[in-house]
Amino acid sequence: MKRKDKHSPFTNVPDKAEVEAYVKGTRRPCCTADNFRVDLNGTPTSIWNTSASHVFTTSFRDAHPGCDRSLKVIFNAWVVHFNYLCQVYAKQQMVAREEQARILNLASGSPQLYNRRLRIAHCHSGLYPSAVDVVQQLGPAGMSTDESEHDVGHGERTYRITRKAWRSATVTATLRMLDSLHLRMRYQQQWTATAGAWPHLCMPSSRLSNREPPSGLPRNFYARDYLSSLSSESLDALLPQEDIHMDIPRTIAT
Repeated sequence: MKRKDKHSPFTNVPDKAEVEAYVKGTRRPCCTADNFRVDLNGTPTSIWNTSASHVFTTSFRDAHPGCDRSLKVIFNAWVVHFNYLCQVYAKQQMVAREEQARILNLASGSPQLYNRRLRIAHCHSGLYPSAVDVVQQLGPAGMSTDESEHDVGHGERTYRITRKAWRSATVTATLRMLDSLHLRMRYQQQWTATAGAWPHLCMPSSRLSNREPPSGLPRNFYARDYLSSLSSESLDALLPQEDIHMDIPRTIAT
């Protein structure tokens, strides 16, 4: 099927239009041994895959003339392998969709992360009133971004959280505290997970984000080193506003 190895993506799966055209057309073989193609979105007994199975069994007998297995045995073995390939393909498609969703999130900031942190901040607004203001001031564009360390189809992915050089340590500490509170609520303080997707593994990294900082944030949202590195024109364009209070209450931190 022209895959480099078992981790490689499937690149020659027929699309829905090809399969439908074949079903309505002549009963010529759907593929050849040199260009072997199966419909991994279909069943083993679909018209396309039945044709592909005949191509496979004939090719297998030609390649192994000494094989004493019957065509039925070879066909049944192929069906088992086909079902395995379908499982691999389905997982690859799921991972690809997740990766595409992540890329879309990066393009628009991180709305899911923003909404989650804002929800947690509201839940703790009685003891931690400044957290709501911090998240709302940052907006989706001020959230951290995650980058996958593995390509699609190469096992479980570990995410590296890119560091924003412009963001102050106090803001980063506030966001990390909200993430910790989120996990605490997920486990209901008793290590019993609530319903919902499991958090993916995120690890801090030294990799810097190349995204520009949002303008118009309170001055203490920006790192002092970052502000001191700006020219007077760039600082004016950043439009830093008055500082706001955002210390983490001791009752929350402990």
